[in-house]
Amino acid sequence: MQITEIKKIEDCFDGSVIFKYLFSEEMDEDLMNKIGEGNKLQYFPDFLRPFFKITTPADLQIKGILGDRDFEVIFPQTDKWKKKKEFETNLQKILQD
Repeated sequence: MQITEIKKIEDCFDGSVIFKYLFSEEMDEDLMNKIGEGNKLQYFPDFLRPFFKITTPADLQIKGILGDRDFEVIFPQTDKWKKKKEFETNLQKILQD
């Protein structure tokens, strides 16, 4: 799987920023679990569209729906650009496995 596009969605009032990550393939449980490893993963498989939310120790929030080709990431105000770069580096490693 590859990242096909990264779109800035909005700047939030509190100083955080939201980006949408688009992928070449659909999100599945395996990828969700890999991204969620070492983080707080909330998964709601019984929803009509299975929703997940991952919160990292760096206060990033990753939200998406299994079967979609994208998810959103909220980067907090503090060090948001540094955290974005670190997230993308880690995500690339996960996608290459």
